[in-house]
Amino acid sequence: MSGGAVDACGNCGAPLELDDDGRCRWCRVKVRAAHPRAHRADGRRLRISRRWNWRVAAITATGIALAAGLGVGISSYIGSHQSGPPTATGTGDPGLVESVPPGSTDLQALRQDFGPWRQLTGQLTDSPALLLLQSGSSYASERWTVPSTATWWTTDIGGNVTSVKDTGGRATITDADGVGYTVGINQAFIISTNPDTVLMISPGSTVMSMSLAQATAVRQPLRK
Repeated sequence: MSGGAVDACGNCGAPLELDDDGRCRWCRVKVRAAHPRAHRADGRRLRISRRWNWRVAAITATGIALAAGLGVGISSYIGSHQSGPPTATGTGDPGLVESVPPGSTDLQALRQDFGPWRQLTGQLTDSPALLLLQSGSSYASERWTVPSTATWWTTDIGGNVTSVKDTGGRATITDADGVGYTVGINQAFIISTNPDTVLMISPGSTVMSMSLAQATAVRQPLRK
């Protein structure tokens, strides 16, 4: 064996260092050397540098720290991806309930889509503005008219108007509830009890009608 040879633990292979009981310092097993102990030229046994031992200890400690850090990281990742609702933060107001406005009626939607409106007095018709007839009162749209020349006008068969009297440029009508109104000839109007139908009295006292959807498609802005 050359003078540079060192003893090794026959169990773990580490450089052999024995305690007082003859056990390996690293694996704590009583073992025999894998190689004969080397001696110096003066006859004394060689001893392994403690600098190497400190390197081994540092590498071992570093490995343990890395393994521990990896375990914490994995645990955090798994915890953050578990199913279930998030933890409550307590920032909400338990007494606050969001109110939902009720759905508007067809008449309310009509008022909004064709408004604003101006209430008429006497026998004024404000022709050619679209009229809304409600509970004996007449309201004229300040923005919209439905032209009498639109192609979708057809003879009304819904019984929305029960009587018509032509008074020369105007017509006195009675609705299905027996309420009387005055409208212009060829002037579009809507009776509030049936807001989905637009009506008109043509020359010759014929009651014409079209759907509100059709009237919306052909309506025109009033000329001021």
